[in-house]
Amino acid sequence: MLSSTMANETSSAGQRFDSWVLERVRQRRGATELPLTLEYRQIYVMPTRFGLWFGLLLALTAIGGLNFNNNMTLMLSFLIAAVGQLTTVLAYRNLAGLRLEAIRAKPVFAGETARFRVLFRNPEERHRFAIEAVSPEDRDCTDIEPQNTIALTLGQLSFERGWMPMEPFRIENRYPLGLFRAWSVVIPRTQCLVYPKPATTPPPLPKTGRGEHGAAHRGEGEHFHGLREFQTGDPLRRIAWRTSARHQKLYSRVMESPSEEACELNWYLMGSGDTEEKLSILTAWVLRAERRQIPYSLEMPGAALPADLGEEHRDACLEILALHAS
Repeated sequence: MLSSTMANETSSAGQRFDSWVLERVRQRRGATELPLTLEYRQIYVMPTRFGLWFGLLLALTAIGGLNFNNNMTLMLSFLIAAVGQLTTVLAYRNLAGLRLEAIRAKPVFAGETARFRVLFRNPEERHRFAIEAVSPEDRDCTDIEPQNTIALTLGQLSFERGWMPMEPFRIENRYPLGLFRAWSVVIPRTQCLVYPKPATTPPPLPKTGRGEHGAAHRGEGEHFHGLREFQTGDPLRRIAWRTSARHQKLYSRVMESPSEEACELNWYLMGSGDTEEKLSILTAWVLRAERRQIPYSLEMPGAALPADLGEEHRDACLEILALHAS
C-alpha cells in the first residue's frame, strides 16, 4: 500500500513537472514550426523513476563502502555511477539531430479517434533506438534506421465537429538502460477535420431534384456503353457487324440509359429543429446517397453544391457540414 502511494505521488509530480515545462515552452517559443530538427536547446534529460531508485541504491552502496572502509565497494559504486552518467549522453544523442518532417491526419466523424501520423526522418548514418511519441491519450514507439523516414501514430478522441487541434506531445527515449529520459516538447499547429456524427436512424432520402451525373443503368437505352460477345436472344439490330467481321466472331453492342434518380439535400426544407440534429441527418443522407450511387446536391446557408457523385463530392459536402456556423 505504501509503495503504491509513493508511486502515485511520483507519477503526479512527474505530470506536474511536464505541465510546467509545457507552459514554459508555449510562452517562450509558441507553436512548433515544421519541419523541426531537434537541437540541444530543445532536448531535456531527466532521470526516470527507475533511475531515481537506482541512484538511491547507488548512494546507499557508496555510504556502506565508506562506513566499512571497503575500497572494492567504493570502486564498484563509482564505476556504476560513471556508466549511469554516460547513459545521459547516449539518451541525448539518440534524439539530437532527429528531424520532425510533418504531421498529417485524415478527417473523422465526431466520436471517432483521430489518427495523427507524425513523420520522423533520421538524416544521419546511425541508428536511433526506441524513439517514442507520447500524447496525453496515446503513445507509439519505433526504431529508425539511418537515412530513413518513419511514421508514428498518435490517437486523439474527437468530440465536436469542426477543426480539432492536435494536443501537444513529447518526443522521448530512455535508451539505453532506462535510467534517464531524454525528451522534447512539440506544440503542433496541425488540425484534424471532424465531420458531424451521422444519425443512427435518419429519415428516408428526399427524392426531390433531378439527376444529371448519376451512374448509368445498362440495358435498354440510347447511349452506347461497350461491346460483348453475341449471346442467344440478342436483337439483330444490336450486332456490331464491322467489329464482328474484323474478329470473325459476332459481337453485340451494350446500351445504357443515364440515371435520372437524384436527391436534394436542402437545409431550408428540413424545417425548424436543433442545428446539430439536422447536420447529423444530412451527414447520414450524404453517406447513404453515396453508398447507393444516387446523385445528390447540397444546399446550405452560404454554400451549395450541384448534384454529383464520388469521393471528392462526398468529402466536399461533409466539410461544408462540419464547418457550418451554429
